[in-house]
Amino acid sequence: MGAPPLNKDRDNEFRPSIWLGNNSKIYLSRTSRDLKRVDVCTVDINTDVVTPVIDERFNTYVEINRPGLVNDGKEIIHWSERDGWAHFYLFDSNGKLKNQITKGAFHCESIVNIDEKNRVLYFTANGREAKEDPYYLHLYRINFDGSGMKLLNPGDFDHAVNMNDENKFFVNNFSKVNTVPRSVLMDNTGKKVMDLETADLSLLMATRL
Repeated sequence: MGAPPLNKDRDNEFRPSIWLGNNSKIYLSRTSRDLKRVDVCTVDINTDVVTPVIDERFNTYVEINRPGLVNDGKEIIHWSERDGWAHFYLFDSNGKLKNQITKGAFHCESIVNIDEKNRVLYFTANGREAKEDPYYLHLYRINFDGSGMKLLNPGDFDHAVNMNDENKFFVNNFSKVNTVPRSVLMDNTGKKVMDLETADLSLLMATRL
């Protein structure tokens, strides 16, 4: 498992490819051949000892996403479909479940950022907003204890977001098949800061294709 890249390094063509972990241990996932068993493990770099931390066991194909480490692995935010929906769970460093973070009849897609100081998770999800295409992605924030979940980029569109490393602002790109793509800058409470760009589709529309 690789660590998530920092946005501040996006223009650095020599940025290193680093593992998820630190100088003493790394995290990896191992999967059975039938794809019904997955373990999230730590590997001690000095001893090569592999320790299973979190396990997933199903009678069907198991999917897994990269976990999020909190305070250098003292806690782990783990993505799982164990309740029938894709959600996030908070574990301690030994793999003991502390609490389920997100719940409900919707699908959590991926971790965007983790605010360790304020214990807030930023993530994308789809299928939660009524009267929308269930495949449209949105950005949300939620406290580690499962409280205070908030939609940050409302609107009946598919959204692609890019958040800065300090969790203060994000660029929200949104559109659907019959609208012009737009980009706006928003803060971490969901307030629009400024308009950035609106695509010019006039030449496309003139073709009447």
